[in-house]
Amino acid sequence: MAPQIVLVVPACALNGESPGWNPFFKKLFWVDIRGPALHAFDPATGKDECWEMPAWIGCQAPAPSGAVVALRTGLYDFNAKTGALILLAPPPFDPRRFIFNDGRCDPQGRFFVGPMYAPLAPDDQSRAPRAAPLWRFDPDATTSWTTATPLVATSNGLAWSPDGKTMYHSDTNSRMIWAYDYDPATGSTDRRRLFAHVESEAEMGGPDGASVDSQGFYWCAVFASGCLLRFDPAVKLERRVLLPVKYPTMPAFGGEGLNTLFVTSANWPLSHEERNRRPNEGGLFAMEAPAPGLPTTPFNLARNP
Repeated sequence: MAPQIVLVVPACALNGESPGWNPFFKKLFWVDIRGPALHAFDPATGKDECWEMPAWIGCQAPAPSGAVVALRTGLYDFNAKTGALILLAPPPFDPRRFIFNDGRCDPQGRFFVGPMYAPLAPDDQSRAPRAAPLWRFDPDATTSWTTATPLVATSNGLAWSPDGKTMYHSDTNSRMIWAYDYDPATGSTDRRRLFAHVESEAEMGGPDGASVDSQGFYWCAVFASGCLLRFDPAVKLERRVLLPVKYPTMPAFGGEGLNTLFVTSANWPLSHEERNRRPNEGGLFAMEAPAPGLPTTPFNLARNP
């Protein structure tokens, strides 16, 4: 039986992304990359709070103050009560050429985030590579970043297995999802291998954001294909969930017992006329999950000097 998928926030987001359950606020925080804005949805009241950001925001992770946010200009601590932004580290790339994209904390509280090539106008005149690695920022770091993976064009699909010993990561452009051996003690990766190749008929389509549930199944949004894919750890496609929008971006578990699967979406590829005809594109959706999600690990700012 197909799950009931409900539109919970008709946000009309240009590029909804990075949903994640915030255990301190009991809300689902998420971003509109191109808004740019940080949102917080309260399932208990149905209210969605929004804070405008001063630069494109790629992703967020929970923190006691509110969230750690990855803006084009760097990594910041955002205080949800005051609206203050405190710079933790400048970006490890040229912000005229790249932005931060998909990111989250590993089970130990280290923050990982990858790039998306998005040059500022008029255009990129350099001959520098248009790809960059996934980076790691440790809670006890000052301004240093550690390279975690080979280069990718559009970093996505970051997630960890329930035992924390496998890290998943994808490149939407190549439509590849990889699995890595992961060392929880050091945050290092090893033995990259292909986990899945995701087909898409759309030119810009491919594997987008992802999450892993408590049974170890990997949930992946397929951008421009209007669906979620659920893979078991042995890479068998267990189910394909059709969505009421064409441009889903990332699934995440939240709510009481982490039993609700939320899905963000985008509408930036649509023309103005198409947005009027398809007003739900860019909304936040929810469905009952077949298995609970894994607890969201916050970034412990208290350890940061």
